[in-house]
Amino acid sequence: MATEVQLKQNVGDAVIARVNSLCEAGFTMPKDYQFVNAIKMSMLKLQELKDKNGRSALEVCTPASISTALFQMVTKGLNAALNQGYLIVRGDQLCFQESYFGKVLMVKSIHPDWHPQPVVIREGDVFEHGIDVTTGKKFIIKHEQKFENLDKDFIGGYIYLPTGDVHIMTKKQIMAAWAKSSSREQATHKAFSEKMVGKTLVN
Repeated sequence: MATEVQLKQNVGDAVIARVNSLCEAGFTMPKDYQFVNAIKMSMLKLQELKDKNGRSALEVCTPASISTALFQMVTKGLNAALNQGYLIVRGDQLCFQESYFGKVLMVKSIHPDWHPQPVVIREGDVFEHGIDVTTGKKFIIKHEQKFENLDKDFIGGYIYLPTGDVHIMTKKQIMAAWAKSSSREQATHKAFSEKMVGKTLVN
């Protein structure tokens, strides 16, 4: 078993070699992204990762899935060790999933001047939006919010995209997204609704 784990630890070096060969063929990385550091740091994090039964990820995950997860991470310009994504064990497969911070970083690599500013719409707010009939794009006509509305329940939210378009979500749509959370009680969502609505809009 120790030999098998050691072989899997070498997968990181194989991915580095693979990416280097792709870069020589013209594959480009995001500016200032150090993929070698990202892979080595994530491999260290992987050594501590366990599955739901408490078994080491390096014991249960196939070398091919470890290689694929690391490669997906690199092609997105992210680093799991910096909480820009998650290494997740599903059976004998290692999977990579970008985090909230990772998704923002991916967008900012293309639109560096964009800063996500999600806005929560609350009960009592005056909110109007329209639709451009020639493009089908939505736009905000008016949003007025009194101070006393800040303690009221949310009814929706919106965020301006890097393209200048606006993305609007109703409470029902936001709650449907929350229902996919691994936490059935959604305690964090309920306790910090302002922050969680914002994260949902960004995601």
